Amino acid sequence: MIPAEDRTSWAAQACAGDDDLLRELSSLLESDRKAREGFVQDQVKAGMVGFYEHDARLHKPERAGPYLLVREIGKGGMGTVYLGQRDDQEYHMDVAVKVVTPGMDTSFVLQRFRRERQILASLDHPHIARLLDGGTIGKDLPYIVMEYVDGLRISEYCRQGKLTVEQRLRLFLDVCAAVEHAHRHFVVHRDIKPGNILVTHAGVVKLLDFGICKLLYSDPLGKDTITDAGRMMTPDYASPEQIRGEPVTVASDVYSLAAVLYELLAGSNPHRFANRTLLEIERTICEQPVTRPSRAVSDRTLARRLSGDLDTILLRALDKDPARRYETVEEFAADLDRHLSNLPVKAVPDSLPYRAAKFLRRRGGTVTAVGAIALLMLGGVFLANRQARTTNDRLQIELAGAQARIGLLYFAQHDRPRAAAAYAEAERIAGSVLQQAQPGPELDALGAELKELGADLAAPDPR
Repeated sequence: MIPAEDRTSWAAQACAGDDDLLRELSSLLESDRKAREGFVQDQVKAGMVGFYEHDARLHKPERAGPYLLVREIGKGGMGTVYLGQRDDQEYHMDVAVKVVTPGMDTSFVLQRFRRERQILASLDHPHIARLLDGGTIGKDLPYIVMEYVDGLRISEYCRQGKLTVEQRLRLFLDVCAAVEHAHRHFVVHRDIKPGNILVTHAGVVKLLDFGICKLLYSDPLGKDTITDAGRMMTPDYASPEQIRGEPVTVASDVYSLAAVLYELLAGSNPHRFANRTLLEIERTICEQPVTRPSRAVSDRTLARRLSGDLDTILLRALDKDPARRYETVEEFAADLDRHLSNLPVKAVPDSLPYRAAKFLRRRGGTVTAVGAIALLMLGGVFLANRQARTTNDRLQIELAGAQARIGLLYFAQHDRPRAAAAYAEAERIAGSVLQQAQPGPELDALGAELKELGADLAAPDPR
């Protein structure tokens, strides 16, 4: 056993520069020192003790069925992952082979490992690592053969590639699609974190490790085991209900996904622990408000980009109360997609000025300076009439639409009657041009949006 005073330096050396692994290991070591129960229930703890007490059993298997185990590429709570190569006469390929770690083969771990194998067999999605094969080494050491994902953790991939906010969001939407697929098969992952999300060199996302997942409607391990295992988690991405040992639902995965996205966008975790004791972790996650992502960054340009919709979306997904989060991952992803399309997001209370601002951003090529609002309001209608016969029809409709958007954006909060009047004049111009212009989808879409905004102005003033 490693003396307590030497564990910090040992952990840093063992993790060899892997910050995520060091953070997880330090969390477990600190929890073990402060609270002897730790995160791991009694059966797994007994297996860990056996791991050290039966050193003679610790050796790397040479083979798993027809697969030659080349080298270790990862290690988790109950198994070790090896790079494997099929070397029989059928065909040759690289695979990832996950084997229960010798010395960890308690009945609890073996049951959970077999369940992971069965769950992976039911999931078929381009962004979930595929199950290829499975079997048993010897009499009772099961293994899983999965596709080998040669890639980086999603956080490292974004950092090395210097991806923009938009690129990170689109990559993250693939992760959401994978988790949503699992949920449709009644599986909650429960351990979503950057270490379980790899991105290949071709930019393809792969979700890994369903080892501590939960079946929503049935569980072969039983209710009591699930309750005990509920503390198997990574604190930086765990939801408040996981920390408290409460029932875990799809809302827990929504929370963990949001914690990952927070890190991808802000470069830090949503939680900042003073130390890694169980008491401090529970206090921080369950009680301490999450800092808005835009306020967690020092770069002003990035802060402006994150403020508004992204702040609001993430804070809703990271709400302490599961009932106040997005009900599904699909809803969470849909709001992110709406943000990318400059459409109003559902996390923001709907209002006329907000919808007008979104309209302006979607069609904002004609109007680029807010400071020119007053000038455009005074001269826009005259200019549109004067140039109607000499300028491209689509530009005329855009110009007329700009007047409506500006009227909404500038007057809606201050002078609703004037906003309505400005809109009516712009609509008259747009209608006249539409009668002379060649039909097309862009013109149809603009006309539909103008009608929608007109209906908003015609509605009773909510104030």
